[in-house]
Amino acid sequence: MGDGGDFIGLPDTVLWQRALKFYRAHDWFMVHEVLEVLWKRSSGNDAEFYQAFLQAAVSLYHYANANFSGARTLAKSAISRFADLPAGFHGVDVHGFLNQFEALMSPIINGVQGLRPLDASMAPKIQAP
Repeated sequence: MGDGGDFIGLPDTVLWQRALKFYRAHDWFMVHEVLEVLWKRSSGNDAEFYQAFLQAAVSLYHYANANFSGARTLAKSAISRFADLPAGFHGVDVHGFLNQFEALMSPIINGVQGLRPLDASMAPKIQAP
């Protein structure tokens, strides 16, 4: 994935809104590109928040491309990070997203056979201002 050069000079609030726009358009690759910039310049819970969403997006990217092993690895990591965050961090319903994400990824995490690539319309919704 890229170096995020197009996004480095933008303020955090603009980057987060761009990440949400890309997420809602199911452009998981671009979500990663934007959130990587936020994650690398953040610390503490902020860094965990951005990295959790980054990992969730890449997990969905892998799922959509039938890379179930990659999806599983990143989903587990994202779930662990989300679980440690406050419920309403940065105005986002983190636990609501986590519940949806866990339900969607459960077959992958549990190694269910015969899975099909992700239908993007099934992706968890991010409730954010």
